[in-house]
Amino acid sequence: MHEMALAEGILSVVLDASGGANVRKVDLQVGALQLVVPESLRFSFDLVAAGTPAEGALVTVHETPARLKCRACRSETVLLQPPFQCGRCAATDVTVISGDEVMVESVELDGGELIRRREVAANEILDEHMKQHHAGQS
Repeated sequence: MHEMALAEGILSVVLDASGGANVRKVDLQVGALQLVVPESLRFSFDLVAAGTPAEGALVTVHETPARLKCRACRSETVLLQPPFQCGRCAATDVTVISGDEVMVESVELDGGELIRRREVAANEILDEHMKQHHAGQS
């Protein structure tokens, strides 16, 4: 369940942004290509946030659609499902321009202060989580 690894990274960003103040709400933008189950991510966040200033924070997850840019015809396509190909010319030489991100859009503190936009390096978080997981199995 990669939601747990993402939740750990998100919590790190949230705690850094809050500066130790109690957190009321966290708004997330999660790309569709992350294949995140929002309820699992919220549950995982609740687990990792226990005992921290973010304990009990309301977490909202907004999914960002996947967008591709075709290298052949330069058009952009919103990806609704695989395969990864241009919606205009059907070329498969495409670049992902959105849909793979995890972004802490805002953190609302108990006092009402709103802190905006902190990116979570999802791939780095997942790579580190997998290294730790594999090290624990050795």
